[in-house]
Amino acid sequence: MSANPEPVYAQRTTEITLGGYNHRPMVRTPAIGFMKVTVEGDSLFVEGEFEELRGVYWSGYIHHGEVGKTGHRLLRLQPTLDENRNSGVFKREENAFLLTDAVRDALRRGRLYINIASNRFQHGEIRGQIPAM
Repeated sequence: MSANPEPVYAQRTTEITLGGYNHRPMVRTPAIGFMKVTVEGDSLFVEGEFEELRGVYWSGYIHHGEVGKTGHRLLRLQPTLDENRNSGVFKREENAFLLTDAVRDALRRGRLYINIASNRFQHGEIRGQIPAM
C-alpha cells in the first residue's frame, strides 16, 4: 500500500470559461463560452454553451496541451447550433466519453483544454484550459 494513496471521488466537476484571450497569439473576438466538465467513474461529460463567434462554427474538441501551448485533438465535441451557426450548446448526453488511461492522466495533470474553432479562426477562436481533476 502506498504512503499517499490517491483519493477516490464518485464525481468531480469543474467549470471553465472559454475566450480568445486564452490563445497564443490572442484572438480578438467577442465570442465567449462557459463549459462544465464532469468525471463520473470511467466517463467524462461536457456540457455548456458558446456565443458570438466571428465566423460560423467549424469544430469543437478537447485537446491535449498545457496552458498556452497547442496540442493534439483528442475528443470531438458535438454542439447543437443556432440558425446563424455562430452560437450553440453542448448537451451532456451528446458529449459523453469513456476515459482512457492516457486521457485520465492528462486530466489529472491539467493538460487538457477545450477549443472552439470557426471558419475565420480554424485553429481556434475561443479556448479554455481544464484544470487538474
